[in-house]
Amino acid sequence: MDNFRLLSTKVLSPHQNKRLIQTGVSLSSWNFIAISPLSFSANVKDQSLIFTSQNAVKATLNQLSFTAKKCYCVGDKTKTLLEKMGQKVVKTTQNAADLVDFILKNIKNETFIFFTGTHRMPEIEKKFSQHLRPLTVVETYTTALTPKAVGKVEGILFFSPFGVTSYLQKNSLATSQCFALGTTTAEALKPYTQSITIAHKPTVEHLISAVRKHLNTLV
Repeated sequence: MDNFRLLSTKVLSPHQNKRLIQTGVSLSSWNFIAISPLSFSANVKDQSLIFTSQNAVKATLNQLSFTAKKCYCVGDKTKTLLEKMGQKVVKTTQNAADLVDFILKNIKNETFIFFTGTHRMPEIEKKFSQHLRPLTVVETYTTALTPKAVGKVEGILFFSPFGVTSYLQKNSLATSQCFALGTTTAEALKPYTQSITIAHKPTVEHLISAVRKHLNTLV
């Protein structure tokens, strides 16, 4: 479909931009959040590690040196990055709620460090606390909102709840079709719209596929 104005709330790679443009959309983009690493320290000896984002992996392994730790993570891209950096990924799920449920149900003799950002959803810490399981939380990066007024668009790609928050500071969803990277991002959108499509898996590639399928329904 021509002239479908699509906004990405994160600047994508040239290859990803090309794939979207090939669907026939008019694409614009802006980084609605900014990631900055923090200084921190952590003792990972005898600990298993939890990561829910690639940002946390990069920030952690740029400051701490260790190999072949047991890791539990969210997302295939996070898993790939961990393995590339010499870590042992025990379990990968598509969202944080499923990950913490797996750990609490199946892992009894390990203690955990959760490497994360300053802004995060509370599922993991809340459930560890409810089950009286110890959890060390280490904040490795900060997330700043960088909102911008963008005008009317027919579709919007969202990658995190904080991207939703940033976008809504200077814009409205109106009648735009929203494409969410995962269920947590979709939940952040639900108070404002019901026009939400969730990627089959939380990857940009699956988000692009969701856009393509939606456009096919408009032909």
